[in-house]
Amino acid sequence: MSKDNLIFALAGMVIGVILGVLIANSNGPRQVVSAPGPQEMTTSSNQSTAPQEQGQLPDGHPPIDESALKSRIAEQQEILKKDPNNQEATVSIANLNFDLKNYYEAIQWYEKALVRDPSNIDLITDLGTSHMWMGEYQKAIDLYNKSLSINPKHLQSLMNLGIARMSLGDRAGAAEMWEKVITFYPNHPEVPMLKQAITKLRTEKS
Repeated sequence: MSKDNLIFALAGMVIGVILGVLIANSNGPRQVVSAPGPQEMTTSSNQSTAPQEQGQLPDGHPPIDESALKSRIAEQQEILKKDPNNQEATVSIANLNFDLKNYYEAIQWYEKALVRDPSNIDLITDLGTSHMWMGEYQKAIDLYNKSLSINPKHLQSLMNLGIARMSLGDRAGAAEMWEKVITFYPNHPEVPMLKQAITKLRTEKS
């Protein structure tokens, strides 16, 4: 289910300290946040810096067709009326609500899906990202750590955990996560940007 080719589609478009990227594809995970721009890493360690305004898409991102997404939610709800245990429809509704920036609703549906599939890393990470968009960074961190306890090399969880830690002012913790990304994925195209960001985090005074 992971869409690694989409992970950093909007990399380099940095807003504030960190950039959240919402992938408008209801068939794939909503896990992804882009690498931070090193020139933006200026937050002191005792400041909390959120991803860009809650749910705001970066400049250049295709607009969301709300009516189409709501129509798809209605279609999936009809499926659930006939088959209440349909996991695909449940996940789809969670993803569609995420795309609509209805993060509270997305959380409810991801939690329902996880009851049936508690070790699904994509669902755990998507749930964490929903909490992060709501500013609930510690909940997001706990979920990313849960994902990493299942797969310590899960790329999206490592990237997002770094951003959640940075959002709480934990510069060293953010750098640690992104160093793991570099270790596990040395050929990833975001590595040069991550290296610059880590250097800035490690060398600048808080």
